[in-house]
Amino acid sequence: MTTQESSLAETRVCDIVTELPVRGAVFSKFGIDFCCGGRDTLAKTCEEKGIEINDVIVQIGYIDSMNSKSERGKFDKMSATELCDHIENTHHVFLKQHLPITSQHADKVARVHGEREPYLKEVAQVFGQLRAELEPHMMKEEQILFPLIRQLDGSTTLPESHCGSVRNPIRAMFNEHHAAGQALAKLSELTNSYTPPMHACNTYRALFGELALLEKDTHDHIHKENHVLFIKAQEIERDLIQQA
Repeated sequence: MTTQESSLAETRVCDIVTELPVRGAVFSKFGIDFCCGGRDTLAKTCEEKGIEINDVIVQIGYIDSMNSKSERGKFDKMSATELCDHIENTHHVFLKQHLPITSQHADKVARVHGEREPYLKEVAQVFGQLRAELEPHMMKEEQILFPLIRQLDGSTTLPESHCGSVRNPIRAMFNEHHAAGQALAKLSELTNSYTPPMHACNTYRALFGELALLEKDTHDHIHKENHVLFIKAQEIERDLIQQA
């Protein structure tokens, strides 16, 4: 293993994706969680999951070669305010458009095919619970946490907040992110990584495709918040406290 490869092996999974976000596609391919569970090194993660680390590093190298260095650290270079805007305008918009349609398809597929394939009823149930958690989660971010982060980002003195420290709502969001990650893992398990059977009708196939897209977007979404935005927000607050 070269020096560069050794360095990559000892880097946290979340930091590997933060440096070049498109690398998340590699981790998704290998079933490696880079959002909720991305705090372990690549070496430790691969060892625990029984994955050959060299295979992962080769794929990362290929992705790196296909992307210009100007893309590296794209989100890390954004201000906290810019990140809040980006997350709302991309991931929140996506969820608000995507969740109702997927919900309709999940219920329909469970109703039509659920007696013959009972796991589809569980898919609909797990997705319904996930939706019920994601929608108020977004509302709390848009109405409480993100306004607080924007206020911190634009202040020269520590602003007062009914939340106290920004760490308090961040801690709550972390817990909800973990729950969402568990629900997505369950959906992937139930659907054999979103692989529809040969006999699946168009709605059945559409549902699995929508769930796969939801998983990818949510992993990207949570990664940006857990490992970039929330860190920035806490650093800003810490600097304002020190200045005071």
